[in-house]
Amino acid sequence: MTTETNRFKVIIIPTDDEVKEFQKGLEDYNMKHTDGEFNSPEEWLSLVLKDYDGNIIGGITTSTLYWAQYLEVFWVDDRYRRMGYGRDLVLEAERLAKKNGCLVSQTYTFSWQAPDFYQAVGYKLMATYDGYVEGITELILMKKLDSTDDVSPQETDSTRFTIHKDSTKESKKIIHEGMRKYNKEKLGDLRSVHPEIGIKLVIKNDDGRVIGGLSGYTTLGTMNIGELWVDKEYRNQGYGMELLTTAEELAKEQGCIAGQTACFTFQELDFLKDQGYNSYGCLDGYPKGVKEYLLIKRFAEKP
Repeated sequence: MTTETNRFKVIIIPTDDEVKEFQKGLEDYNMKHTDGEFNSPEEWLSLVLKDYDGNIIGGITTSTLYWAQYLEVFWVDDRYRRMGYGRDLVLEAERLAKKNGCLVSQTYTFSWQAPDFYQAVGYKLMATYDGYVEGITELILMKKLDSTDDVSPQETDSTRFTIHKDSTKESKKIIHEGMRKYNKEKLGDLRSVHPEIGIKLVIKNDDGRVIGGLSGYTTLGTMNIGELWVDKEYRNQGYGMELLTTAEELAKEQGCIAGQTACFTFQELDFLKDQGYNSYGCLDGYPKGVKEYLLIKRFAEKP
């Protein structure tokens, strides 16, 4: 703590344990405000598409949060696109998510990826983020799962390539590498110019206890804040603002032109708005009327 201002400093390079400590504080907060359901259901899927020889030619990985499924990484080999296999993978992920209790399926897709495909298989465009460089946009889409077919697409046509649950590191690596190669083809060297850089910050009191923290990353000229938390005892004292301001300064050093984050109804939306973050969309597929607000702050005027 500095004696001049009597305030605790932001630590720019925290230890892994310090980061975990603030993440635990945020998790406890979210669980408390969702009756212990924020991480439900906990099963994350990894599906692979195999040809007749057992080679992986496509796949999809998902995560879940508060009864919503997120399609994270989705890839089909160039040779087998426009043959319905992408649709098979997405529908199977939806079927399993619904079986597991999820209410909706959501995804974020860049403008060069698959926005038209997702809308063709029933996803509704909810918002568009335009804070990237070179005019790149990111589309946020959602599909309610109440009418999702309970029958696997595999059961309707035995001649199709088969889909399997597979969470091995080797299989995930193939899916991620396929997606990475596709993005590289579309972006060229743009990711090298505007790379993904992690941001992790914490604040500790005199007793060495972590009382706040932030984590995020920069990519393609935008800063994405995934986690922000301040201990209840230290709220309304400017620590949240200091964490955000420090993260923004680091992002600007990397050439970022905007920042984005999301905020649930039970979190601190007014605080983020006071810091210059404005809503550009809202996701409403969560239980009990909870909404997730999508927020942007521009660090410079759009050209």
